Amino acid sequence: MKKSVCLLLLCIGLPACGLDWTYPVFSVKYEAAGGAAEDPDDETYFASSLRNLVTFQVKEAADPAAFGLAVTLSGKDYYLPGDQSGDYSYVRIEQDGALRIGRAWKLGYALGVKSMDYAMLDSHGLSKDVVTMSAGGDVSLTVVKGTSIEAGLDWRFADAQNPADSLSTWVIAAGLSSRLGQWLLSARYRGELRSPQAAAMGNDSYNTAAVSLQWDPNR
Repeated sequence: MKKSVCLLLLCIGLPACGLDWTYPVFSVKYEAAGGAAEDPDDETYFASSLRNLVTFQVKEAADPAAFGLAVTLSGKDYYLPGDQSGDYSYVRIEQDGALRIGRAWKLGYALGVKSMDYAMLDSHGLSKDVVTMSAGGDVSLTVVKGTSIEAGLDWRFADAQNPADSLSTWVIAAGLSSRLGQWLLSARYRGELRSPQAAAMGNDSYNTAAVSLQWDPNR
């Protein structure tokens, strides 16, 4: 975990060289979510779970580049008897950047690491804790005004003590959008390949495709 965080922090500093930095924008967000269950005897409600989430975010623009860093802390507690095994907490660090090259090209990347801790062991007596690392990139090309092509590749690896919970995932995405007067045509594709680390489990994939047509008479 420490090596993963150090590697991520090193990558954060790489794009900082040679750019004219402006003042960064800081933001903090707190979110709380609670669940309630009904008592069938007296038809009253009582608290069943509580989730807290805090996100610290920094955004920096240095034309023609932009960067972002987000740190999220979260935890969820279950109050009902027998549900405490689902209690968890996690720390997630994400860093992303984008660079415009001329008027036609836009490049982007995203790096992340997430450490998730569970309060109790699984049914096999193994820890359910998972460390997930992710990396991805995308590119956008404006062919002509109003028409652009996008493509992206993402990778995620979840490392757990139980081999059945260790998983490597590849995601490929592509898209095309074109505006013709008052009409906007868009096509999207997303393919996901999941490869479990357990030898007894095979790979599986999930593919989605979408086409949309929008008419805007105000244009």
